[in-house]
Amino acid sequence: MTELINHLKRLDWVLLSAIGLVFIMGLATFYATPLDHSLFYRQLIFGFLGFALILGLSFFDWRILRENSGVLVAAYVAGLAALFILFAVGREVRGVTSWFKFGAFNFEPVEIVKIILTAVLAKYFSARHIELYRVKNIIISGLYAAVPAALVLIQPDLGSAIILLAVWFGLVLMAGIKVRQFLWLAALAVLAAGLAWNYGLADYQKNRITSFLYPERDPLGGAYQSRQAIIAIGSGGFMGKGLGQGTQTRLGFLPEYQTDFIFAAIAEEWGLSGVALLLAGWFFIFRRLYKSILDSPDNFSRLFTAGLTIIIAVHFIINVGANMGFLPITGLPLAFVSYGGSNLVSLCVGLGILQAVRARVYHRSSGAEEGWG
Repeated sequence: MTELINHLKRLDWVLLSAIGLVFIMGLATFYATPLDHSLFYRQLIFGFLGFALILGLSFFDWRILRENSGVLVAAYVAGLAALFILFAVGREVRGVTSWFKFGAFNFEPVEIVKIILTAVLAKYFSARHIELYRVKNIIISGLYAAVPAALVLIQPDLGSAIILLAVWFGLVLMAGIKVRQFLWLAALAVLAAGLAWNYGLADYQKNRITSFLYPERDPLGGAYQSRQAIIAIGSGGFMGKGLGQGTQTRLGFLPEYQTDFIFAAIAEEWGLSGVALLLAGWFFIFRRLYKSILDSPDNFSRLFTAGLTIIIAVHFIINVGANMGFLPITGLPLAFVSYGGSNLVSLCVGLGILQAVRARVYHRSSGAEEGWG
């Protein structure tokens, strides 16, 4: 029992508390309307499951991932297989085939693929960081990300494809590349964007981007959601309209408020004070994640933590940016806040591994474990 208590003390409770704060704010928004009580109870279940995964995985010996390539290869292949199978038996929602349906619940495999890819790339780069200057290593690592990204883009899910490629690009930069190689990657990114526009994006995705660039052309079509989100944010005032009292949110002017536009819903009903509280929670989340990167004991854990941080950060930037009209809408949820079990539970898997690293590092620093390295 003493060892269990000591283990729990080693976890990053500041990070977990900050995540709990933003999660509860989203949860309260779902509960505010009786029609959304089903969302509330489902999200509550997802939250308990996610927290249980964090605690359970904190006991996991993460060095298995660092030292055993077979485990990661098997997980990567399984993730790709799940993305392939989606095209045969996946559930289509709003024109996107991204979910497996299990009774009353849906599972989106790309969310766990994001975590798997992060671990695979962390393993690949940590084993070759001295030789990263070799072009073949950059190409091979890029293929690890490009294959699932292409499968996701076909669904089509532009937001998740962006995150998969962002993880690769971010870890390449962290692992260290030459300026010339960086310029080549930038040129390839421009080329890939052109190809995706012509051959990869669905019409509604192109419409979202063009509506973002030229909102005056289609104010009641592609630009409608963005305009309603901005109206909702601006109408909240300082204290908000009150939970369940948001007119844009509750009267249907703002679609998908529980997922894509949860930030706008919170701004309308909680006001500027609520937004400040939400952003304070996010400030501590990113601060603690950054500290975890600095405290990582080796290259694998450092790169894995950085990749997980990139996933969370890109979700935050794109979702909030789209809600405020700074970025086009891609359908990405606000991590830990938006409704949805796949994203929440998958991120908790990553956080559980992160807590396992922290617990073992602090265990070692206390002298309780010898020969760790």
